[in-house]
Amino acid sequence: MSYSGEHTDEEDSAASMDNSPPRVSTIGNIFGRADEKRKKTGPCCQLDRVLHTCEPSAFLPAKSGLPGEEVRPVIVIEQALKSNDMAGGSYIAYIIHTRFNDDSLQLESKHRYSEFEGFRKLLTKLHPTCVVPPIPEKHSVADYAAKPKKAKEDPQIIEQRKRMLQSFLNRVAAHPVLREEHVFHRFLEGGAVWADILADSGLSYYLKQKDTSVKVSERGSLKRPDPHFVSAEDYTARFASQVNHTYKVHKGMVKHLDDMAGTYADLGAAYNGWSLSENVLAHGIEQVGQAVDSTIAATNTLSRALESNFGGPLQEYTQYSKAVDKLLKWRHKKHVEYETLSDSLIRKQSTLQKLEASESEAQRLSAVLNAEGASGHSRQGSRGSTATTASGGGLMATINSFIDNDPAMTRRNNISRTKERISVVETQREVCRAELEGANEEIQTDLDRFQMDKIKDLRNTLLGYAVAQRDFCKKSLSAWEEALAEVEKVK
Repeated sequence: MSYSGEHTDEEDSAASMDNSPPRVSTIGNIFGRADEKRKKTGPCCQLDRVLHTCEPSAFLPAKSGLPGEEVRPVIVIEQALKSNDMAGGSYIAYIIHTRFNDDSLQLESKHRYSEFEGFRKLLTKLHPTCVVPPIPEKHSVADYAAKPKKAKEDPQIIEQRKRMLQSFLNRVAAHPVLREEHVFHRFLEGGAVWADILADSGLSYYLKQKDTSVKVSERGSLKRPDPHFVSAEDYTARFASQVNHTYKVHKGMVKHLDDMAGTYADLGAAYNGWSLSENVLAHGIEQVGQAVDSTIAATNTLSRALESNFGGPLQEYTQYSKAVDKLLKWRHKKHVEYETLSDSLIRKQSTLQKLEASESEAQRLSAVLNAEGASGHSRQGSRGSTATTASGGGLMATINSFIDNDPAMTRRNNISRTKERISVVETQREVCRAELEGANEEIQTDLDRFQMDKIKDLRNTLLGYAVAQRDFCKKSLSAWEEALAEVEKVK
């Protein structure tokens, strides 16, 4: 199972049912470039022009760990420097270098983590149908508990953030939609903090926009769910579970390797000390100690390689699974909104039918009464009016103040208001239908792109894992073969 856009007969049949929006949209991209003023007719700056000349592989080179295959990506975070803000507080600033292979353009910018966070949040609002690449999570409560006031400066956390923030920027640059945003170009060009970039862009109002026109829950149930996206949601949950479990086991493995390297260090020292007290066995014991030392070096190299080439990608895809899950929940809310508006329209149309039936019945009864009671009304004439005025004028005035004096007018007003509400809901429903159609198409397109990237990334990750293990075994084998040869010489 994957995010494939192919549909089964069952899915196509379900999509054709009432209240189920068609899968294929007949409209253009209604989300990323919805505003006319944001539509691009050409490159908006020099960086935009150069970005369009690059293949995605320039930003996402393979990381298999194979010799000669390591290529520097266009965007690199080489440094993380401690800086101070205007209030005297400290933070870590990440230095971003953007350099193209032909040296046609070189840029440098500096941003703190919170600016990356703000930039990514805007991208998710501008492009809710795209899988926006993840950034590392904020420091956890456990991090602050373990190292109060020092979690931000922990070298391991900083290195991890450098790696993931660099990947985030390169993945945005490789994305066919996200890279079009001029705020991204400004983010790389340098010379401005994120707050100024956002203010100059005029896009801050997107951050305040609601996902739906009516209040709905992302966990709301659907009467007619789309089987294809239900499968996508199930696959995402399973993938997240598998990646999380694998990452947890990986962390345990790396800790085991680090512990084993420490134990080997003690063992190597023991062998070297032992060799000093022997004569015939001295050289053999010393050679075994050297093999242990080589194993220590190989184990440390393996630990670092696994953390970089395997643990890093796993952690990134843990975050990616959350991004895909959020994307599918957004789409689920749009579908719930569509069904909510459809149900509301049905209820209002039913109410209108009852009101119109009541009005028709009232008019029929009025006509009958007018025809049958015309003569009787004229005979009672002045006698009835005199008696009413004398005995109940005050009482009727009081009653009339509490009851509807003109029920016919009230019925007509209710009919008119109900028709207006129906017109509003019909408009909202059609807008929502168009948005849902467009969202289905755009989300599937980006999920297909993401699936291809995921397969390539995880293939390279597994290659990196295999290469690291192979190199570890080669180095250890060579050292122990030399030790074996020396020990065999002892007579």
